[in-house]
Amino acid sequence: MSAARLEPPRGGVVVRMYRQGHGDCFLLALPREGGGPPVYVMIDCGFAPGSPAFLNGGEIGDVVRHAGEATAWRLDLVVITHPHQDHLNGIGHPDAPYFGRFEIGEAWFAWTESPADPVAAELRRRRDAALAAIAATRDRLAWAVGHGHAAVRRVDALLALELGGPGDAPSPAAPLGPGGESANQRAIRLIREKARRGRGVRYLLPGEDPRTVPGSAVRAFVLGPPRTPGLSDDECPGEGEGVPPAGTAHGVSFAGAAGATGSAAAPFGPRYCVPLREAVRGAEPFLASHYGTGPQRPEADGAEVPDDAAWRRIDDEWLYPAEALALRLNRGTNNTSLVLALELPRSGKVLLFAGDAQRESWRSWAAHRWTDGGRTVTARELLGRTVLYKAGHHGSHDATPPGAPGDEHPNLSWMGQGAFGHEFSAMIPAVRAWAATRNDPPWRHPLPSIRRALLEKAGGRVFQTDVDRPERPANVPDGEWDEFLERAVLHDLYFDHVVMDR
Repeated sequence: MSAARLEPPRGGVVVRMYRQGHGDCFLLALPREGGGPPVYVMIDCGFAPGSPAFLNGGEIGDVVRHAGEATAWRLDLVVITHPHQDHLNGIGHPDAPYFGRFEIGEAWFAWTESPADPVAAELRRRRDAALAAIAATRDRLAWAVGHGHAAVRRVDALLALELGGPGDAPSPAAPLGPGGESANQRAIRLIREKARRGRGVRYLLPGEDPRTVPGSAVRAFVLGPPRTPGLSDDECPGEGEGVPPAGTAHGVSFAGAAGATGSAAAPFGPRYCVPLREAVRGAEPFLASHYGTGPQRPEADGAEVPDDAAWRRIDDEWLYPAEALALRLNRGTNNTSLVLALELPRSGKVLLFAGDAQRESWRSWAAHRWTDGGRTVTARELLGRTVLYKAGHHGSHDATPPGAPGDEHPNLSWMGQGAFGHEFSAMIPAVRAWAATRNDPPWRHPLPSIRRALLEKAGGRVFQTDVDRPERPANVPDGEWDEFLERAVLHDLYFDHVVMDR
């Protein structure tokens, strides 16, 4: 599918949300300062394998080619929010990288990816240790219950998010643990190498001085991730903070399987254990009779315990918490998302790209202050001027906190205040029906209550990957809705949304 050059309107910008599946891929066209061709910014490029895309049978490579033709294969800036498969696997490929043809002027990453930052290095060390523990326990679980078991498949899908690759399961080309380079790491390396041929690579810190997008007058305020060694310790919503209040669907500890060192180990030493498969073969009649898994004999009077009662055994349950740790690791990586508030130069309107940032990141934004020409800029003000919000983590329960405008911590109600509220819109990169099949419990992307809150706040101006066109609420006047649609392009492959800088 060929693409025309993406051009921003005079006095405005275009935000293109590709509909490649359940994942993030955003292309921005900004006016170039002093005139000339547009400034092109790509924020992430990936999808969850297997999630349906609206490409008439196409694939992620078609999205990349379309973006290349729309930009003449030149990106002034590439922003990578965090190292997850559904944000990166449109970039790298083992044989012929999708981004191989692109010229990249500059690349931005969060400080957590900096090779020279000691705090970042410690976070990566802990992450690698957790990956190694999960992988080892996953292999023992697969040996015990089979590779096709639902628990193994769920752990594989979570590992794939961390490691990357084309499928739901970790690829041989994306080795587990700290010893090899994963597909996600290869994608990041490719972007770094290309950017170093241009203006270079930047690792951004929250609260640093506003940074100008190369070639444009648009400024970027960095809100997250927070700079703290405990970044992944508090990712989930607290009591009453979810939409609706969050539960503890995976409230099981990994301690029984991982221990203090993070390496997988059985709860008892090997000399005290007999594998179940050996016990039931009958080589030891006592074990087969009292610890086997034969038919349960009915109890005569309800008082006698069957010889082969299940509670006598410690089977494979100790291995299952690998999934809980994998889920926690995924949430921790989400919380390292680079969060940018892009400010348009004339109107002060803000485009908020939150990556997959979760509770710990959101709560940290309120502490930031910027001095700008004698005035103080705060996160509250930036969110108040937000007219476009890229919904965090596909609209999940743990990435768009609810609340009231007077609350201490940032939340949805802080956004789009006053005149900016009349233009507030949102983009949700999610395929809901597919997400519901992904786990037990299913991924609720987007969470219905969050989607309703966004629809209400935006007056229906919400783009979602798997919804062909925004739905107009009954209380929105014809003229207001028509003006919104005039600034939008609804295509099978992408949605375009124009924001005028006035």
